[in-house]
Amino acid sequence: MNLKALLGVAGVHRKESPRARSVGRTFEYLVAIAVLLVFLQLVLSYTHFPIEYAWLDRVLWGVFVAELVVNLILVQDRSRYLLHNWLSVLIVLVAAPWISWQGDWALIFRALRLVLFLRFVSTFFQDVLLLLKRNRFGQILSGFAFLVIGSGGIFSYIEQRPIIDGIWYALVTITTVGYGDVVPLTQEGRIFGSVLIVFGVMFFSLVTANFSAFLIGSDQRKLEREILNYVRQTEKRLATQSLQNEKHVESIMLHSTQQIDRLKEELHRYRALEEYLLDMQQKADPVPEEFTTLKESSDQPSISNEGRANPYSHVGPSPFSSPHLSALQDIEHELLSVKRKLR
Repeated sequence: MNLKALLGVAGVHRKESPRARSVGRTFEYLVAIAVLLVFLQLVLSYTHFPIEYAWLDRVLWGVFVAELVVNLILVQDRSRYLLHNWLSVLIVLVAAPWISWQGDWALIFRALRLVLFLRFVSTFFQDVLLLLKRNRFGQILSGFAFLVIGSGGIFSYIEQRPIIDGIWYALVTITTVGYGDVVPLTQEGRIFGSVLIVFGVMFFSLVTANFSAFLIGSDQRKLEREILNYVRQTEKRLATQSLQNEKHVESIMLHSTQQIDRLKEELHRYRALEEYLLDMQQKADPVPEEFTTLKESSDQPSISNEGRANPYSHVGPSPFSSPHLSALQDIEHELLSVKRKLR
């Protein structure tokens, strides 16, 4: 459990659904605006122009209630959300507009909502730490602070002024703001101010350049991540399509092999039938029962000129005479060549 979860300001967990996280981010902006209004209301309560509107308190309370209720509806693990956002539940309960808190208690419970700033401050500090780690920005920023403080001390010594005035002068000079409320009055102070302007502006440009590079680099890294995700998704789609194509080719080859084997069996059976018929014609034996299916009609056998029945008169010319046999052999050779190509 991280620090934000311990403080009760974690928001929607990263393991929740995309819709819940998207709605949670939208409510974070609304809560940030509400917390800012609470801060202004608290600060102005110590001035002569306080903001005391009953409708404003109801609107602010409604924002916190809406965030809590909507997120509880969308998240899958409600117990985890309540555990990591216990402060939101407490704010909704104790900061209800119909509960009239008096004196210091009203100030305490009103300021309690400012703790929600930690949700946004923690994210901000994470970005700051990331910025300081890149391009040695932390070292550059430390050098900038050293330059401001050191220059302020030198200016204070030359002009015999308080150190706070020297630091203020160095800061507004290096950042090229130049308010003009603190200026060098001696000749030595003006010379030092001229040197500080030249080197200070150069150093400050280095700071702003690193900050700009961080902002541009963030957009570039985001674009690179999107491109990388697209490439990975494309690779997955291509791998799936390739696997499907391989399975399809395998099924086609298997079917073709089965068809070739079946045709070879038919060819072998027809050759055996032809050999048997030729042998029977030479021996003048009757045709066996299993080959009578070749007869297409139930006509009576014809009588030969010699006066006896011819048992093969109904068969007609053999389909396996030499022209038919050569054609079948050609078909067999073609099928074998096709099978070799498929393999």
